[in-house]
Amino acid sequence: MMAAVIPAALKLSLECRATILFLLASSAGTTLEGFLQAMAFVKQFVQAMLSEDAQAHVGVAWYSGELVVGVPVGEYQDVPDLVRNLDGIPFSGGATLTGRALQQAAERGFGSAARTGQDRPHRVVVLLTESHSQDEVAGPAHHARARELLLLGAGGEAVRTELEEITGSPKHVMVCSGPQDLFNQIPRLQGKACSWPLPGCQAQSVDLVFMLDASASVGPGNFAQMQSLVRSCALQFDINADVTQVGLVVCGSQVQTALGLDTHLTGAAVLRAMSQAPYLGGMGSAGTALLRIYDRVMTIQRGARPGIPKAGVALTGGQGAEDAAVPAQKLRNCGVSILVVSVGPLPREALWRLAGPRDSLMHVAAYADLRSHKDALIQWLCGEAKRPVSLCKPSPYMNKGTCVLQNGNYRCACQRGWEGPHRENRTLRGDAPKARGAHQEPSGGQQLYPSQ
Repeated sequence: MMAAVIPAALKLSLECRATILFLLASSAGTTLEGFLQAMAFVKQFVQAMLSEDAQAHVGVAWYSGELVVGVPVGEYQDVPDLVRNLDGIPFSGGATLTGRALQQAAERGFGSAARTGQDRPHRVVVLLTESHSQDEVAGPAHHARARELLLLGAGGEAVRTELEEITGSPKHVMVCSGPQDLFNQIPRLQGKACSWPLPGCQAQSVDLVFMLDASASVGPGNFAQMQSLVRSCALQFDINADVTQVGLVVCGSQVQTALGLDTHLTGAAVLRAMSQAPYLGGMGSAGTALLRIYDRVMTIQRGARPGIPKAGVALTGGQGAEDAAVPAQKLRNCGVSILVVSVGPLPREALWRLAGPRDSLMHVAAYADLRSHKDALIQWLCGEAKRPVSLCKPSPYMNKGTCVLQNGNYRCACQRGWEGPHRENRTLRGDAPKARGAHQEPSGGQQLYPSQ
Protein backbone atom coordinates (compact mmCIF):
# COMPACT_ATOMS: atom_id res chain seq x y z
CA MET A 1 0.00 0.00 0.00
CA MET A 2 1.30 3.46 -0.89
CA ALA A 3 2.10 5.56 2.18
CA ALA A 4 0.20 8.78 2.75
CA VAL A 5 2.08 11.99 2.17
CA ILE A 6 1.86 14.13 5.32
CA PRO A 7 1.84 17.85 4.48
CA ALA A 8 4.59 18.89 6.89
CA ALA A 9 4.38 22.59 5.99
CA LEU A 10 0.70 22.88 6.83
CA LYS A 11 0.05 25.48 9.53
CA LEU A 12 -3.37 26.47 10.81
CA SER A 13 -4.47 29.11 13.24
CA LEU A 14 -7.42 28.30 15.45
CA GLU A 15 -8.80 31.81 15.87
CA CYS A 16 -11.72 30.77 18.04
CA ARG A 17 -11.48 29.02 21.38
CA ALA A 18 -12.13 25.30 21.20
CA THR A 19 -11.63 22.25 23.39
CA ILE A 20 -11.22 19.19 21.19
CA LEU A 21 -11.26 15.57 22.30
CA PHE A 22 -10.18 13.06 19.65
CA LEU A 23 -11.95 9.73 20.14
CA LEU A 24 -10.15 6.91 18.35
CA ALA A 25 -11.55 3.44 17.76
CA SER A 26 -8.88 0.96 18.87
CA SER A 27 -10.85 -2.20 18.16
CA ALA A 28 -10.23 -5.27 16.06
CA GLY A 29 -12.76 -4.00 13.52
CA THR A 30 -10.74 -0.83 12.94
CA THR A 31 -7.47 -2.84 12.60
CA LEU A 32 -3.99 -1.81 13.67
CA GLU A 33 -3.35 -0.11 10.33
CA GLY A 34 -6.49 2.02 10.61
CA PHE A 35 -5.63 2.94 14.20
CA LEU A 36 -2.11 4.05 13.25
CA GLN A 37 -3.47 6.16 10.38
CA ALA A 38 -5.90 7.86 12.76
CA MET A 39 -3.07 8.48 15.22
CA ALA A 40 -0.91 10.01 12.48
CA PHE A 41 -3.84 12.27 11.54
CA VAL A 42 -4.15 13.49 15.15
CA LYS A 43 -0.41 14.20 15.33
CA GLN A 44 -0.49 16.20 12.13
CA PHE A 45 -3.57 18.11 13.26
CA VAL A 46 -1.92 19.00 16.56
CA GLN A 47 1.31 20.13 14.88
CA ALA A 48 -0.64 22.22 12.36
CA MET A 49 -2.92 23.85 14.90
CA LEU A 50 -1.19 24.38 18.19
CA SER A 51 1.21 27.23 18.78
CA GLU A 52 2.37 29.21 21.78
CA ASP A 53 -0.57 31.60 21.56
CA ALA A 54 -3.21 29.03 20.57
CA GLN A 55 -6.46 29.14 22.49
CA ALA A 56 -7.30 25.56 21.56
CA HIS A 57 -6.93 22.64 23.97
CA VAL A 58 -6.61 19.10 22.68
CA GLY A 59 -7.07 15.72 24.33
CA VAL A 60 -6.96 12.18 22.98
CA ALA A 61 -8.92 9.12 24.09
CA TRP A 62 -9.26 5.66 22.59
CA TYR A 63 -11.72 2.85 23.09
CA SER A 64 -12.74 -0.67 22.29
CA GLY A 65 -14.73 -1.96 25.26
CA GLU A 66 -13.98 0.98 27.58
CA LEU A 67 -12.87 4.57 27.13
CA VAL A 68 -9.27 5.42 28.05
CA VAL A 69 -8.21 9.06 28.16
CA GLY A 70 -4.55 8.89 27.15
CA VAL A 71 -3.93 12.62 26.84
CA PRO A 72 -6.24 14.69 29.08
CA VAL A 73 -7.66 17.82 27.48
CA GLY A 74 -5.32 20.78 27.88
CA GLU A 75 -2.63 18.90 29.80
CA TYR A 76 0.04 19.49 27.15
CA GLN A 77 0.53 22.87 25.47
CA ASP A 78 4.06 21.98 24.36
CA VAL A 79 3.58 20.29 20.99
CA PRO A 80 6.65 17.97 21.10
CA ASP A 81 5.64 16.69 24.54
CA LEU A 82 2.09 16.08 23.35
CA VAL A 83 3.26 14.18 20.26
CA ARG A 84 5.65 12.05 22.35
CA ASN A 85 2.74 11.07 24.60
CA LEU A 86 0.68 10.13 21.57
CA ASP A 87 3.41 7.68 20.57
CA GLY A 88 2.77 5.80 23.80
CA ILE A 89 -0.93 5.11 23.07
CA PRO A 90 -1.39 1.35 22.45
CA PHE A 91 -3.67 -0.52 20.08
CA SER A 92 -6.01 -2.68 22.12
CA GLY A 93 -8.17 -4.69 19.70
CA GLY A 94 -11.42 -6.13 21.02
CA ALA A 95 -15.04 -5.10 20.51
CA THR A 96 -16.19 -1.80 19.00
CA LEU A 97 -18.44 -0.24 21.64
CA THR A 98 -18.81 3.27 20.24
CA GLY A 99 -22.03 4.01 22.12
CA ARG A 100 -20.41 3.32 25.50
CA ALA A 101 -17.40 5.42 24.52
CA LEU A 102 -19.59 8.38 23.57
CA GLN A 103 -21.46 8.15 26.87
CA GLN A 104 -18.20 8.05 28.83
CA ALA A 105 -16.64 10.85 26.74
CA ALA A 106 -19.62 13.09 27.51
CA GLU A 107 -19.38 12.30 31.23
CA ARG A 108 -15.65 12.49 31.85
CA GLY A 109 -13.80 13.18 28.62
CA PHE A 110 -13.36 16.88 29.34
CA GLY A 111 -12.46 16.64 33.02
CA SER A 112 -14.50 17.60 36.06
CA ALA A 113 -13.63 21.29 36.30
CA ALA A 114 -15.02 22.44 32.98
CA ARG A 115 -16.24 26.02 32.89
CA THR A 116 -19.88 26.71 32.15
CA GLY A 117 -21.85 29.39 30.34
CA GLN A 118 -20.39 31.91 27.92
CA ASP A 119 -16.91 31.58 29.45
CA ARG A 120 -16.61 27.96 28.30
CA PRO A 121 -14.97 27.27 24.92
CA HIS A 122 -16.72 25.13 22.34
CA ARG A 123 -16.37 21.48 23.30
CA VAL A 124 -15.86 19.20 20.31
CA VAL A 125 -15.59 15.42 20.07
CA VAL A 126 -13.92 14.14 16.88
CA LEU A 127 -14.69 10.45 16.36
CA LEU A 128 -12.26 8.53 14.11
CA THR A 129 -13.46 5.02 13.25
CA GLU A 130 -13.57 2.51 10.42
CA SER A 131 -15.71 -0.04 12.22
CA HIS A 132 -19.45 -0.31 12.86
CA SER A 133 -20.39 -0.12 16.50
CA GLN A 134 -21.45 -3.30 18.24
CA ASP A 135 -23.69 -1.41 20.66
CA GLU A 136 -26.45 1.17 20.31
CA VAL A 137 -25.19 4.67 19.42
CA ALA A 138 -28.30 6.84 19.00
CA GLY A 139 -29.06 7.27 22.72
CA PRO A 140 -25.47 8.00 23.84
CA ALA A 141 -24.96 10.40 20.94
CA HIS A 142 -28.20 12.16 21.85
CA HIS A 143 -26.95 12.41 25.44
CA ALA A 144 -23.63 13.90 24.31
CA ARG A 145 -25.28 16.53 22.10
CA ALA A 146 -27.64 17.39 24.96
CA ARG A 147 -24.55 18.27 26.99
CA GLU A 148 -23.73 20.85 24.30
CA LEU A 149 -20.95 18.82 22.69
CA LEU A 150 -20.36 19.20 18.98
CA LEU A 151 -19.87 15.74 17.51
CA LEU A 152 -17.78 15.40 14.34
CA GLY A 153 -16.99 12.11 12.65
CA ALA A 154 -14.40 10.88 10.15
CA GLY A 155 -14.24 7.47 8.51
CA GLY A 156 -14.79 5.51 5.35
CA GLU A 157 -17.92 5.18 3.22
CA ALA A 158 -18.89 2.01 5.10
CA VAL A 159 -19.54 3.93 8.32
CA ARG A 160 -21.04 7.10 6.79
CA THR A 161 -24.64 6.32 7.84
CA GLU A 162 -23.63 5.50 11.42
CA LEU A 163 -21.51 8.66 11.69
CA GLU A 164 -24.42 10.76 10.44
CA GLU A 165 -26.64 9.19 13.12
CA ILE A 166 -24.02 9.91 15.79
CA THR A 167 -23.24 13.49 14.79
CA GLY A 168 -26.84 14.39 13.97
CA SER A 169 -26.01 15.91 10.57
CA PRO A 170 -24.31 14.89 7.28
CA LYS A 171 -22.50 18.25 7.48
CA HIS A 172 -20.63 16.99 10.54
CA VAL A 173 -19.23 13.91 8.78
CA MET A 174 -16.01 13.70 6.76
CA VAL A 175 -15.87 10.63 4.53
CA CYS A 176 -12.34 9.64 3.57
CA SER A 177 -11.42 7.32 0.72
CA GLY A 178 -7.91 6.61 2.00
CA PRO A 179 -5.04 7.81 4.20
CA GLN A 180 -4.13 10.76 1.98
CA ASP A 181 -7.75 11.88 1.85
CA LEU A 182 -7.83 11.76 5.64
CA PHE A 183 -4.88 14.13 5.92
CA ASN A 184 -6.48 16.44 3.39
CA GLN A 185 -9.42 16.83 5.80
CA ILE A 186 -7.31 18.70 8.39
CA PRO A 187 -8.25 22.26 7.23
CA ARG A 188 -11.88 21.20 6.91
CA LEU A 189 -11.93 19.78 10.42
CA GLN A 190 -10.34 22.95 11.76
CA GLY A 191 -13.08 25.00 10.10
CA LYS A 192 -15.88 22.83 11.48
CA ALA A 193 -14.46 22.84 15.01
CA CYS A 194 -13.99 26.59 14.96
CA SER A 195 -17.15 27.77 13.21
CA TRP A 196 -19.75 25.89 15.25
CA PRO A 197 -22.66 28.31 15.35
CA LEU A 198 -24.23 28.95 18.72
CA PRO A 199 -28.00 28.40 18.75
CA GLY A 200 -30.18 31.46 18.90
CA CYS A 201 -30.97 34.55 16.86
CA GLN A 202 -30.23 37.32 19.31
CA ALA A 203 -30.51 40.18 16.84
CA GLN A 204 -33.92 39.05 15.58
CA SER A 205 -36.97 40.78 17.03
CA VAL A 206 -39.76 38.48 18.20
CA ASP A 207 -42.67 38.44 20.65
CA LEU A 208 -42.52 35.00 22.26
CA VAL A 209 -44.95 33.35 24.68
CA PHE A 210 -44.51 29.95 26.34
CA MET A 211 -47.40 27.87 27.70
CA LEU A 212 -46.51 25.25 30.32
CA ASP A 213 -48.76 22.38 31.39
CA ALA A 214 -48.73 22.63 35.20
CA SER A 215 -51.46 20.04 35.76
CA ALA A 216 -51.42 16.98 38.01
CA SER A 217 -50.86 14.75 34.97
CA VAL A 218 -47.40 16.34 34.60
CA GLY A 219 -46.33 16.49 38.24
CA PRO A 220 -44.05 18.99 39.99
CA GLY A 221 -40.77 17.30 39.04
CA ASN A 222 -41.58 17.21 35.34
CA PHE A 223 -42.91 20.76 35.50
CA ALA A 224 -39.48 21.81 36.79
CA GLN A 225 -37.94 20.16 33.71
CA MET A 226 -40.22 22.29 31.51
CA GLN A 227 -39.20 25.41 33.41
CA SER A 228 -35.55 24.56 32.89
CA LEU A 229 -36.09 24.21 29.14
CA VAL A 230 -37.84 27.57 28.69
CA ARG A 231 -35.21 29.32 30.82
CA SER A 232 -32.51 27.78 28.67
CA CYS A 233 -34.31 28.94 25.51
CA ALA A 234 -34.74 32.47 26.87
CA LEU A 235 -30.98 32.73 27.33
CA GLN A 236 -30.55 32.51 23.56
CA PHE A 237 -32.40 35.80 22.93
CA ASP A 238 -31.63 39.46 23.56
CA ILE A 239 -34.49 40.34 25.89
CA ASN A 240 -35.52 43.99 25.89
CA ALA A 241 -38.39 46.11 24.59
CA ASP A 242 -36.67 46.64 21.23
CA VAL A 243 -35.63 43.08 20.38
CA THR A 244 -37.22 40.07 22.11
CA GLN A 245 -40.13 40.12 24.55
CA VAL A 246 -41.06 36.95 26.44
CA GLY A 247 -44.29 35.89 28.13
CA LEU A 248 -45.30 32.78 30.09
CA VAL A 249 -48.69 31.24 30.84
CA VAL A 250 -49.19 28.17 33.07
CA CYS A 251 -52.32 26.02 33.21
CA GLY A 252 -53.58 23.46 35.70
CA SER A 253 -56.33 23.90 38.27
CA GLN A 254 -56.49 27.44 36.88
CA VAL A 255 -54.75 29.50 34.22
CA GLN A 256 -52.21 32.13 35.29
CA THR A 257 -50.14 34.65 33.39
CA ALA A 258 -46.80 34.20 35.11
CA LEU A 259 -45.08 36.68 32.80
CA GLY A 260 -46.58 39.27 30.47
CA LEU A 261 -44.80 40.51 27.37
CA ASP A 262 -44.43 43.99 28.84
CA THR A 263 -43.86 42.90 32.46
CA HIS A 264 -40.10 42.37 32.53
CA LEU A 265 -37.74 43.98 30.06
CA THR A 266 -34.41 42.41 31.08
CA GLY A 267 -33.16 38.86 30.70
CA ALA A 268 -32.42 38.49 34.41
CA ALA A 269 -35.95 39.56 35.37
CA VAL A 270 -37.49 37.17 32.83
CA LEU A 271 -35.43 34.23 34.11
CA ARG A 272 -36.44 35.07 37.68
CA ALA A 273 -40.13 35.16 36.74
CA MET A 274 -39.85 31.85 34.89
CA SER A 275 -38.27 30.23 37.93
CA GLN A 276 -41.11 31.52 40.12
CA ALA A 277 -43.91 30.27 37.86
CA PRO A 278 -46.17 28.12 40.05
CA TYR A 279 -46.94 24.44 39.72
CA LEU A 280 -50.74 24.35 39.93
CA GLY A 281 -51.84 20.70 39.88
CA GLY A 282 -55.44 19.82 39.10
CA MET A 283 -56.91 19.39 35.62
CA GLY A 284 -55.32 21.43 32.86
CA SER A 285 -56.97 22.93 29.79
CA ALA A 286 -54.64 23.88 26.96
CA GLY A 287 -57.55 25.54 25.17
CA THR A 288 -58.24 27.89 28.09
CA ALA A 289 -54.54 28.72 28.33
CA LEU A 290 -54.31 29.53 24.63
CA LEU A 291 -57.40 31.73 24.91
CA ARG A 292 -55.63 33.59 27.73
CA ILE A 293 -52.68 34.17 25.38
CA TYR A 294 -55.06 35.32 22.63
CA ASP A 295 -57.13 37.67 24.83
CA ARG A 296 -54.71 38.94 27.47
CA VAL A 297 -51.09 38.33 26.50
CA MET A 298 -50.40 38.46 22.76
CA THR A 299 -52.28 41.72 22.25
CA ILE A 300 -51.09 45.16 21.24
CA GLN A 301 -52.61 46.55 24.42
CA ARG A 302 -50.49 44.16 26.55
CA GLY A 303 -47.17 44.83 24.84
CA ALA A 304 -47.24 42.88 21.55
CA ARG A 305 -45.69 45.00 18.80
CA PRO A 306 -47.14 45.58 15.31
CA GLY A 307 -44.90 44.35 12.54
CA ILE A 308 -42.89 42.04 14.85
CA PRO A 309 -42.97 38.22 14.35
CA LYS A 310 -44.92 36.37 17.02
CA ALA A 311 -44.55 32.80 18.22
CA GLY A 312 -46.03 30.59 20.91
CA VAL A 313 -44.66 27.31 22.28
CA ALA A 314 -47.06 25.00 24.12
CA LEU A 315 -45.36 22.34 26.28
CA THR A 316 -47.80 19.67 27.35
CA GLY A 317 -48.00 16.15 28.67
CA GLY A 318 -50.71 15.48 26.11
CA GLN A 319 -53.77 15.61 28.35
CA GLY A 320 -56.19 18.52 28.35
CA ALA A 321 -55.62 19.33 24.68
CA GLU A 322 -59.04 18.30 23.42
CA ASP A 323 -60.34 21.87 23.48
CA ALA A 324 -57.22 23.56 22.14
CA ALA A 325 -57.50 23.33 18.33
CA VAL A 326 -59.88 26.30 17.89
CA PRO A 327 -57.98 28.71 20.20
CA ALA A 328 -54.73 27.72 18.50
CA GLN A 329 -56.19 28.52 15.11
CA LYS A 330 -57.42 31.89 16.38
CA LEU A 331 -53.85 32.71 17.34
CA ARG A 332 -52.57 31.59 13.93
CA ASN A 333 -55.18 33.76 12.24
CA CYS A 334 -53.70 36.69 14.16
CA GLY A 335 -50.21 35.96 12.89
CA VAL A 336 -48.95 33.95 15.89
CA SER A 337 -47.07 30.76 14.97
CA ILE A 338 -47.69 27.86 17.35
CA LEU A 339 -45.38 24.94 18.10
CA VAL A 340 -46.64 22.07 20.24
CA VAL A 341 -44.03 20.16 22.28
CA SER A 342 -45.65 16.91 23.42
CA VAL A 343 -43.94 14.81 26.10
CA GLY A 344 -44.70 11.16 26.76
CA PRO A 345 -46.62 8.64 24.66
CA LEU A 346 -47.05 9.23 20.95
CA PRO A 347 -49.31 12.24 20.28
CA ARG A 348 -53.00 11.60 20.06
CA GLU A 349 -55.35 13.03 17.44
CA ALA A 350 -56.16 16.07 19.61
CA LEU A 351 -52.50 17.11 19.61
CA TRP A 352 -52.23 16.78 15.85
CA ARG A 353 -55.25 19.06 15.50
CA LEU A 354 -53.59 21.47 17.89
CA ALA A 355 -50.40 21.39 15.79
CA GLY A 356 -52.33 22.87 12.87
CA PRO A 357 -51.96 22.64 9.10
CA ARG A 358 -48.17 23.02 9.18
CA ASP A 359 -47.84 20.01 11.53
CA SER A 360 -45.84 22.10 14.01
CA LEU A 361 -45.43 19.35 16.59
CA MET A 362 -42.29 18.13 18.36
CA HIS A 363 -42.55 14.82 20.16
CA VAL A 364 -40.27 14.13 23.15
CA ALA A 365 -40.22 10.64 24.61
CA ALA A 366 -39.59 11.64 28.24
CA TYR A 367 -39.28 14.79 30.33
CA ALA A 368 -35.62 14.00 31.00
CA ASP A 369 -35.03 14.34 27.24
CA LEU A 370 -36.42 17.89 26.97
CA ARG A 371 -33.04 19.63 27.14
CA SER A 372 -31.72 17.56 24.26
CA HIS A 373 -34.41 19.16 22.06
CA LYS A 374 -33.41 22.72 22.93
CA ASP A 375 -31.44 23.35 19.75
CA ALA A 376 -34.30 22.10 17.56
CA LEU A 377 -36.71 24.35 19.47
CA ILE A 378 -34.41 27.36 19.07
CA GLN A 379 -34.04 26.59 15.37
CA TRP A 380 -37.83 26.60 14.96
CA LEU A 381 -38.17 29.87 16.85
CA CYS A 382 -35.46 31.52 14.78
CA GLY A 383 -37.15 30.35 11.61
CA GLU A 384 -40.48 31.79 12.72
CA ALA A 385 -38.77 35.04 13.73
CA LYS A 386 -37.70 35.50 10.11
CA ARG A 387 -41.10 34.86 8.53
CA PRO A 388 -42.86 37.80 6.87
CA VAL A 389 -45.49 39.46 9.06
CA SER A 390 -48.51 41.70 8.68
CA LEU A 391 -48.73 45.01 10.51
CA CYS A 392 -52.40 44.26 11.15
CA LYS A 393 -51.91 40.88 12.85
CA PRO A 394 -52.90 41.03 15.60
CA SER A 395 -55.05 44.10 15.06
CA PRO A 396 -53.96 47.09 17.17
CA TYR A 397 -57.54 48.31 17.45
CA MET A 398 -60.25 47.53 19.98
CA ASN A 399 -64.02 48.06 19.89
CA LYS A 400 -64.58 46.68 16.39
CA GLY A 401 -61.87 48.85 14.88
CA THR A 402 -60.56 47.43 11.61
CA CYS A 403 -56.87 47.60 10.73
CA VAL A 404 -56.21 48.36 7.06
CA LEU A 405 -52.80 48.12 5.38
CA GLN A 406 -51.84 51.09 3.22
CA ASN A 407 -48.47 51.67 1.48
CA GLY A 408 -46.32 50.04 4.15
CA ASN A 409 -48.36 51.60 6.96
CA TYR A 410 -51.62 50.77 8.64
CA ARG A 411 -54.70 52.81 9.46
CA CYS A 412 -57.89 52.41 11.41
CA ALA A 413 -61.16 52.08 9.56
CA CYS A 414 -63.08 52.59 12.79
CA GLN A 415 -66.51 53.58 13.98
CA ARG A 416 -66.95 57.05 15.38
CA GLY A 417 -67.15 57.41 19.12
CA TRP A 418 -63.81 55.84 20.02
CA GLU A 419 -60.34 57.34 20.27
CA GLY A 420 -56.84 56.62 21.52
CA PRO A 421 -53.96 54.70 19.93
CA HIS A 422 -55.95 51.47 20.15
CA ARG A 423 -59.45 53.01 20.03
CA GLU A 424 -59.74 52.12 23.69
CA ASN A 425 -61.41 55.33 24.94
CA ARG A 426 -65.01 56.31 24.29
CA THR A 427 -65.32 59.85 22.94
CA LEU A 428 -67.14 62.13 25.39
CA ARG A 429 -69.98 64.17 23.88
CA GLY A 430 -71.00 67.78 24.27
CA ASP A 431 -68.79 70.13 26.26
CA ALA A 432 -67.63 67.50 28.75
CA PRO A 433 -63.82 67.38 29.10
CA LYS A 434 -62.01 64.46 27.45
CA ALA A 435 -59.85 62.00 29.29
CA ARG A 436 -56.21 62.99 29.86
CA GLY A 437 -54.09 62.16 26.85
CA ALA A 438 -57.05 61.75 24.49
CA HIS A 439 -56.69 63.15 20.99
CA GLN A 440 -59.16 64.20 18.32
CA GLU A 441 -59.85 61.56 15.71
CA PRO A 442 -59.48 62.78 12.13
CA SER A 443 -62.61 63.09 10.07
CA GLY A 444 -63.76 59.87 8.57
CA GLY A 445 -62.65 57.93 11.63
CA GLN A 446 -59.30 57.03 10.10
CA GLN A 447 -55.79 57.59 11.40
CA LEU A 448 -52.54 56.60 9.72
CA TYR A 449 -49.74 54.91 11.67
CA PRO A 450 -46.26 54.26 10.29
CA SER A 451 -44.88 50.77 10.11
CA GLN A 452 -42.80 49.78 13.12
